[in-house]
Parts: sequence; C-alpha cells; structure tokens
Amino acid sequence: MNGSGANLAGCASCEGRCCREYNVHVTIADVRRLAAGMALHPREFVYLKEGKEEDNSDFRFKPGGPLHDLHLLHRPVTKGCVFLMEIAPGKARCGAYVHRPIVCATFPTSLAQGSVGIREKTLCGGPDSWNLATMDLPAYRRDIARNRAAWSEHLRMAREWNARVDASARPATEEQLYDFILAAETSEDAEQADRSAQASS
Repeated sequence: MNGSGANLAGCASCEGRCCREYNVHVTIADVRRLAAGMALHPREFVYLKEGKEEDNSDFRFKPGGPLHDLHLLHRPVTKGCVFLMEIAPGKARCGAYVHRPIVCATFPTSLAQGSVGIREKTLCGGPDSWNLATMDLPAYRRDIARNRAAWSEHLRMAREWNARVDASARPATEEQLYDFILAAETSEDAEQADRSAQASS
C-alpha cells in the first residue's frame, strides 16, 4: 500500500495483492517500529529466512553459519501479510498502516537519477493507476531516502551482531536476536526523541 501522497487508484481499489505476493524484507528499524506501535513481539510478525552469501543476507547464528534475513510473516490461509485486513470480498487494507515498513510506504515508487518514478510490475491497478501528477513526490523522495538510510544502519547493526556471534563459543538463538533488535537504538529512535524534546520545550 502506498504511504505518501494522495489515495491513488491503485490503492483505492486494493485487493492486497502486494501484501500477498511480495516477500517483504524488513529492517531493524521497521521491526522496532512495528513492535512498539502494534504492541507485539517480533516473533509474532517476522520470520527468519535463510539466504545466500551472494544475496547479502544479514544475520548468522553460529560462526561461519548460514545468513538469515527478516521477513514479514504471511498467514497460511489467506497468504497475506500478517497485518493485512480483509474488510470485504476483494477489498483489503493494511492493519499496521501508521507503523508499516518504509518499503511499504514508498510503494509503488523507485528513485532513478534523483527522480521519483513508478516501479515496473506493481501487481495492482491498471496502466493508469499511478499518476505522478497526483502524487506527493517530495514525500516519496524523503521516504525513499529514509529507507536507504535505514538499510545502511540495518547492515551496520547486522555486522555488529555477526561479530558477536563469530566471537562466541555458543550458537545464538532467534530470541537473542530479537532481544538485540529490541534493545538497539536506531536513528529513527533518536529523531523521535528530538521531536518529543522539541514538543515539550
């Protein structure tokens, strides 16, 4: 579902295809935002998927072991994201919209040579569903930049986690990774703290 700008035709007629067919790879900042905003533990909405070294996967649990990425869970029956709400036949909406991953907030856009454009193969809507003239392009550009920064920070924190694992004599567990994620302070947390301090002064 799009996050920035007008309620565009592609999302106004949402059937939740992107939430069913995409495998959403999330950042530490996404997980922390969803956990806090939805009052859930990460194990309730993410799963770890083993990747390949060449895929730049993220977290390992034993020295030299395989790497794993964080992805949003899908419900077995509907095949939709764990946060997808079925509101009527053929109609769906995001149940975590305010706290959704940044990649969802930037959908269906991408940034190429500084210009916001529509991704190819958006899965939903027709050829005229996404009209750049009706979209809040500065907001999309801001969110794409935020997403890139979040991934940079995520990969730095994954390197920190993996260094700990490589230095340990015992394998780590998923629960330990979730504790690490929930205890981490991200730049998003610092920005929120700054906004709160400004609001109270």
